Amino acid sequence: MKQLSFVSGATVVSLAILLLPAPALGHEEDQPTGAARWDVSLDMPVWPALVDLQPAAGGSFDDLGVGLGASLHWPVRRFLGSDLLLGFDINIAATDSNVRGSYATLLARQFYVGTSLKWLLGTKRNKSLDAGIGYHEVDMAQVDSEWYGTWEYEHWSSSKPGVFIGATWDIGAGRPHKTSGLFVGFRAYFADFGRVYDEDFAPSRPALGANAGTLNGPLYYLRIGYSVR
Repeated sequence: MKQLSFVSGATVVSLAILLLPAPALGHEEDQPTGAARWDVSLDMPVWPALVDLQPAAGGSFDDLGVGLGASLHWPVRRFLGSDLLLGFDINIAATDSNVRGSYATLLARQFYVGTSLKWLLGTKRNKSLDAGIGYHEVDMAQVDSEWYGTWEYEHWSSSKPGVFIGATWDIGAGRPHKTSGLFVGFRAYFADFGRVYDEDFAPSRPALGANAGTLNGPLYYLRIGYSVR
């Protein structure tokens, strides 16, 4: 809870900076330059609390998951030799396991959508500090896809408001006369999803059981993709 309070405070401070009148941030003529920045990415989530769960069926979730992400931001303010951008982010991800259900292993899935601030720094504006707040959902399900269709059984789900902090480096956009290319980013998401258990508990075939542990933050994301600005 202390971590969540700290990150929430950082996000509030960032929003306060955005709402400050222009004279407090610099000269009125210091308007942001350039077009919107957008990116798409391959995401690699690492969730220590997920790995630490102890399902009743035995086994564990993988150390590393895989996902897709995207973000879009518009310049709104220039101050102190930097640009502040406002926009939104969305990502989906999944982490596999060897936890056996009745017909497939369990899959942990994450979904996030929210708004965020991106503070572009440096003369090339190719490095940024990021902070956001939004809706975060996670579930655990058995998913079996065959040529004749997909079968899915959800064991547990939870949704919470969440925040993240992070940093991004636009490697390609930092080259001379280039406004697009490879980028690398890192984020830490914070949300407390509570106790993990079989919501439709079947005593004969429990997967998660009555209490597999607590799933909370931080959830770390490594993002590698393509950015344009």
